[in-house]
Amino acid sequence: MSPVEWPISAQAGDRAVATTRSRGDGSRAAIARRDYFTDPALRLSEEERALIAAMLAGLVGEIADELKAALPPIEAARADWRRNGLARRLEAAGLLDRERLFELLLRRADENRLAGGDGPTLGELVADEDGAVAGAAMGLVVARGRRRDRFGRLGIDLDDLDAEEAVALIQAAAAAIRDNFQDMDPDALLASAAQALLARFDEGRRLDTAVTELAHAIAAAGRGGDDLLVALAGDGEVALLAALLAMQARIGGDTGWALLAGDEAGGVGLLLRLAGVARSAAAAVIAELAPRLGQDEVSLIDQYDEPGEREVEGRRRWWRLDPAYRAACSDLGGSDGQPRA
Repeated sequence: MSPVEWPISAQAGDRAVATTRSRGDGSRAAIARRDYFTDPALRLSEEERALIAAMLAGLVGEIADELKAALPPIEAARADWRRNGLARRLEAAGLLDRERLFELLLRRADENRLAGGDGPTLGELVADEDGAVAGAAMGLVVARGRRRDRFGRLGIDLDDLDAEEAVALIQAAAAAIRDNFQDMDPDALLASAAQALLARFDEGRRLDTAVTELAHAIAAAGRGGDDLLVALAGDGEVALLAALLAMQARIGGDTGWALLAGDEAGGVGLLLRLAGVARSAAAAVIAELAPRLGQDEVSLIDQYDEPGEREVEGRRRWWRLDPAYRAACSDLGGSDGQPRA
């Protein structure tokens, strides 16, 4: 069957693809084995895969557009590249296989999965009588708006990356479009365009910063009570909910998110316990989140009820330690915050 007759084959026929089957290095068997023995609950769904691919393509396309805008007009007009193919080319070269980048993509996919509709709570915070709360809430609304795709899904912006990831991705995108310049040496121009883009990069504009600023404003204004937590859970405002709970628990925001999303031992029930949320309010939050998390309400309530105070405080002390130290302890088979016998 020719590429013309079968659209899927047509895509493959456009370019030579070196598959893991053809490389002869045994990598396909190793990957297939890991996939087979991976807990199905940990695998990406097809929807998550599609969303991550769309976010990567959008991010790389945004970087390419910015690089082109920084070129002199004549050179920019002569540069002819296919924006939509850049992400596939970088992916094929392994240049998008970066741990911190993928962690961010997965978090955004989880936020989309756990989010509800456009509930009223954030809008009410925008209209709050406290100016700091209202301003921070509006800042979050604007930041999210910049990252929405045409389907209303939350994506990522260049400023959301760590500085190291931003440098690597900008330089990779510049290298990917290098061969599209005809009859000229583009290296100096692309290097200058990359530097100009990096000069505008600002981690302070990342979406997670806007969430944290609103959480701080809410706490400072004394608005972070149980009623607000339940309302945020009902609206699917999971990022803000995690930030507020982490603040009340006196642990890092990344750890708070990992607990809420189920990526850290203890889960959302333990996070609510650490944050000092009353059991009745914790049960109401869990009732809202359990269907989105795909977990049983009873098991999540058990996460809240079962730990003794000594274990709760041991976990809190552990999660307040430097992440690099905790990672090293884990690699060496050490403590995970459980109290010693």
